[in-house]
Amino acid sequence: MSFHQDLENMTRDMHDKSLEVEYMQKTPVLNLIMERKNLKFKGGKLYYKELDTDTTEDLAQDYTVNEPLTHGTKDTTKRAFFSRKTFQIPLQIDLDEELQNALDSQDGTQLHDLAAFKVRKTNEAGRLHLRKLFYAGANADFLGTDGNKYVQGLNSALTVDGTYGTLARSKSAGTNDWWQQAGNIYTTTTQGTTEYSISIDWLQSVVDPLTDLENGNGELVVIVGNTLWLALQSEAQARSMPVKVDPNGKYKFGIQEMIIGNMRIIKDPFLQSKYNADMGETTGAAHALERRLYVLNTKDWEFMVHPKRNFEMIPFFDQKQVAGGSDFKMARLLFAGNLICWHPNRSLYLANVAA
Repeated sequence: MSFHQDLENMTRDMHDKSLEVEYMQKTPVLNLIMERKNLKFKGGKLYYKELDTDTTEDLAQDYTVNEPLTHGTKDTTKRAFFSRKTFQIPLQIDLDEELQNALDSQDGTQLHDLAAFKVRKTNEAGRLHLRKLFYAGANADFLGTDGNKYVQGLNSALTVDGTYGTLARSKSAGTNDWWQQAGNIYTTTTQGTTEYSISIDWLQSVVDPLTDLENGNGELVVIVGNTLWLALQSEAQARSMPVKVDPNGKYKFGIQEMIIGNMRIIKDPFLQSKYNADMGETTGAAHALERRLYVLNTKDWEFMVHPKRNFEMIPFFDQKQVAGGSDFKMARLLFAGNLICWHPNRSLYLANVAA
């Protein structure tokens, strides 16, 4: 079998089931979405939904005998639109690498399993890139907005006053307040300028209003980094509170979670200071990764993936076959889709939370 065919087969074999195996590893947001079966493979030009924005309670009338009855109607729906975002990661094996990877002429062994190594590295790169996109903040170059090319992460949905789903939001003007985070409780000041000291009692006071906003069979989940996680765990142990710790998490992909009282708390290893530089954040600043806290109503979040770009790994192609091409072989990992929240005011993002 030719070296080129070996590479094609290796590309397919090494990338098999990559969505479940590679990208779920230590990616709690994706784990939670799959737990709710909210991973959707959909085509089309846009993702959209008709959303209910208000109640019709103000049409109610209290009346007495012979009092004329009022009438009227109220349109409480708006449509949110989300565009599909794309990214790719190239894999290249050049002339020298190909020759080094060739079969030994004496015993037929392969000196280096280079194709397997490069595919594994690309899987890992895809996972890391998703984590960056999911947690992109106001200072990150790739913060996802409706108009640009980047996948929209948690902060896109939960940052106060930011346009989301093509709908502008403004607390001062009362514009689309229903589309703000956490029932429109928090402002730009309380979200970033105000510093919070994490404690179990404080966290319960933060989560409690969201339990009133949540309905049906939704589930609130707290996501924090290692620093805030340890502070909560230590306080619970000092107060002799029952703490149920699952070192592997529900999906057994290296996700740690614990239950304090009735709060499900998940540790995301990405929310730590060593990744701040990659995200355009400054360690110790208000929106630094280690100082972030998210409370997500998991049923409101969906990860849309286009079936033709579902982390597809296209086989290596010999560029010498193209006129004017170079002497190397190229493959690509392809993704198209978006992360979407259909009900931001039942979730919460707080910055500047200190241990």
